[in-house]
Amino acid sequence: MKRMIRLALQALATLVTLCSVINPGDTQEVVSSYVTFYGFDDNDDGNPAHVGTAIISHAAIHGFADEDLGTYERPGTLAADINFVPPGTKVYVPALERYYVMEDTCVECSEDWSHSRPHVDLYVSGTGPELAACEDRLTMESTEIIIDPSPDLPVRPGSACDSGVGG
Repeated sequence: MKRMIRLALQALATLVTLCSVINPGDTQEVVSSYVTFYGFDDNDDGNPAHVGTAIISHAAIHGFADEDLGTYERPGTLAADINFVPPGTKVYVPALERYYVMEDTCVECSEDWSHSRPHVDLYVSGTGPELAACEDRLTMESTEIIIDPSPDLPVRPGSACDSGVGG
């Protein structure tokens, strides 16, 4: 009987080892998402009549909306439906080579999510016509995003508006 238990434990240990080699604990998820952009001029404080603010609804890293460096340690602010991307969750956008953290909500994102359409809204710096042009140019109908990405993905320096994406 002891021999049977020992063999069963060895088989279990082998199975656990194989599972950890096949799936090393990575929790990242690749999702196709509608990606839009927002900035100071079109951000609101929860009341659509109050635009022109940097207030965010779920501060995790920043005290206000911030494009930041786009690195894993200093991600930009992202808005989404909390049921799609929970507050504090990091997301990587390969098309921009930038990291973001979910810190804000977006009415359109929630409406899209309720119709099974993933949608994230990424914060970019700037104001005025340049901001509006950047937001329009960068909008992507469908692109891959990585939820809970690894920290070692490539990062393009500078603003997302300077990325050369779109146009």
